[in-house]
Amino acid sequence: MQRRYLLIINIYKSIGKEQSPINLPPSWKAVSSNLKPIFEYNEVDVKQVLTTAEGSVKATENLQIKVDRHALRIEHDSFGKVVTLDGSVYKAQEIIFHTPAEHLIDGKRYDMEVQIIHYGQTKGDIAKQVVLSFLFEKKPGVYNKFIDDIDFFNLPNPLNKARDLINNIYIPKIFYDSESHDIAYLKPFSFYTYQGSLTQPPCTERTIMYVAAKPIPLGTTAIHLFQEALRMPDLMASNGDIVISNSLTNNNRKVQKKNGRAVYYYDAEAELCPEGGKGKKRKVGHYEKVDRNLYQYFYVNGPNPSGMPGALVVPKNEALAGANVFDAN
Repeated sequence: MQRRYLLIINIYKSIGKEQSPINLPPSWKAVSSNLKPIFEYNEVDVKQVLTTAEGSVKATENLQIKVDRHALRIEHDSFGKVVTLDGSVYKAQEIIFHTPAEHLIDGKRYDMEVQIIHYGQTKGDIAKQVVLSFLFEKKPGVYNKFIDDIDFFNLPNPLNKARDLINNIYIPKIFYDSESHDIAYLKPFSFYTYQGSLTQPPCTERTIMYVAAKPIPLGTTAIHLFQEALRMPDLMASNGDIVISNSLTNNNRKVQKKNGRAVYYYDAEAELCPEGGKGKKRKVGHYEKVDRNLYQYFYVNGPNPSGMPGALVVPKNEALAGANVFDAN
C-alpha cells in the first residue's frame, strides 16, 4: 500500500508550466474581467435508464458515489454544460471531492473543494477541459442542500468502494443551505479564472479553471466524514484484535508555481449593479471580436484587452456594424 501511494505522488509531479492548483491572489490583485461563460446545469435523476442502440429500454442503473483514484467521485454523462465565449461547449461529467481544498486564496487553505470537471465536445476542444471549483469552510451547524443530497453519513470507503445515491443531483443547490425554501437556480457568483490543469493524473493542461471566489460554509461533521471516507476502515484480525488503519485521508495536490500566468477576477456584484446607480462610474471600454467563421463582437469594460484567446481589439464602428454584437454587461 505504501509503495502504491508513493507512485501516485510521483505521477502528480509534472513538468508542465500551467499546472493546478495555485495560490489565488486577493480579488483586488487579480486582473479585472467582466466576461463570463454560460453555466447550465441539469437535475440528474438518481435512476439512470439504459437503452439499446434502437432506443428501447434494457435496464436501469443507479447513480453512485465511488472511491476511485484516491478521491470520492460521482460520474454521469452530463450534469450540464459550460459554453465559453468562443462558442466551445464542455459537458459536466464528473464531480470530485478534495479534502482539504486544493486552491488557496491569498495564502489561506480551506477545508474542502468540490470540482466539476467538464470535457470538450466541439471540434478542436476534445482534448480540453473546464473545471469549476467551489471551496468550503467549516462553520458549525450549517448544512448544504447539495451536500445533503449526497447523504454524507453513508459514504463509501476504500473497502466498500461504491454506494448508490438516493437523491437526484443538481449542482446549483451548492449555493443553498438546508434552511432555504427558495427554488434552486444557479445564483450569480464571483470567480477567479486562469489557464491550468487537472489536479490528478495525468494532470492534463489545456484546462480552463474557474474557482468560485466566496467559500461556502459547511458543518464540521460533513467535512470530517468526507475526509474519513478515504481512510481504510479499522478491521478485526483473526485473533480478535482491532487493526487500526493509519492510511492518509488528505487527497489534495500541493500548490503549483504560477510561472507568470495571469489570474482574472469576475465580480458578479459589480456586474449586477445597474448602470448609473449610486457610486457607479461611467464605463470605459472597447470592443473585441472572436473568429467563429462569422465574427462575434464583445464589449469589454476598461481600456485593457480581455486576454481571451483569439480576441482582437477593433474600432467601435466596425463592432457596431457587425452582425453579432454581445454586450458583456
